[in-house]
Amino acid sequence: MKIKGILTAAAMLLSVMCCQLSATSLSGETVVTAAESTYNQFNKQDDKEVPYDGSRWIQPVEWNVPTVQPRDYKGGIMLFFDKIGFDPETANGKTQRVYFSVHGATDPVSYIKFHIFYDTRLKVKKNSKGEYINAGKAINDFTTGSELVEDGQIAFYAYNANDTLLNNGSIFTIDFIIPENAEAGDVYPIGLAYVDDGIVADCFINNKKDEAGRLQMTYVFTKGIYNGYIKMNGEKKPKYSLGDVNNDGAINAVDASAVLTYYAMTSTNKKGDFDENQKLAADVDRDGNINAVDASCILSYYAYVATTKDDPVSFEEYMKNT
Repeated sequence: MKIKGILTAAAMLLSVMCCQLSATSLSGETVVTAAESTYNQFNKQDDKEVPYDGSRWIQPVEWNVPTVQPRDYKGGIMLFFDKIGFDPETANGKTQRVYFSVHGATDPVSYIKFHIFYDTRLKVKKNSKGEYINAGKAINDFTTGSELVEDGQIAFYAYNANDTLLNNGSIFTIDFIIPENAEAGDVYPIGLAYVDDGIVADCFINNKKDEAGRLQMTYVFTKGIYNGYIKMNGEKKPKYSLGDVNNDGAINAVDASAVLTYYAMTSTNKKGDFDENQKLAADVDRDGNINAVDASCILSYYAYVATTKDDPVSFEEYMKNT
């Protein structure tokens, strides 16, 4: 069956048999909207890990049962992504396979749907069949499909006519291409976020949707998922230009004024609003303090650049010669 046929069949089966969500939870509270639920929090590109957010889970209204409590689940199921570290000099442009695995399933499932999010600095490499996701050994007997919702988000479907207890192992893998310009300290988060996309809500449940199946699914989407990442080993190098405090590409009176404002705040025991890179850019004389001397040096360099007839030297070179 071709991929579009698989996805169509999966969507039809899942929409009928699985767990569509209505606009409100059992308590009557408004649920997360489709736009909010598909926001890619993994693409902030701030080099931070994104833990799984179990608070996004909303119990399907059509279950028509009291609120299922994940604390009542006595098993220890875990669904988790790899956490992989690389030395940057060997990682640039490399294709890395990331596994999403299951361990400790206690009850069988027939219907699975997940939304996978990732940092868009990573690129997904399709397999030989042109698919974005490779089905793993844990779901050998399932019909599967995947679809690129948008850059940074993939929907994955799996279904089986028979309830199946998953063995410990991989549910799926994704091949990511690491950026050519990867640097030490870069972190590319990868993981799941619970989504109701308006077609079929994410699910992990059996045919009967019985008490055991509902309890396992509730636990999975609240406490049982662990996100991962690809990380470049080492400390991230600060990115700044000496003297260019506001990082606009120019060193001028605006930067000197910002330094003086920061100095005035810290001199009166107020917290300055510079980030770490701005502090490094502002302390131009490298004495460990940000004060009027630094502002004066910035103004002097600005005047030098504005009046010299030769190609101006860099701020670093200027400071060495003053």
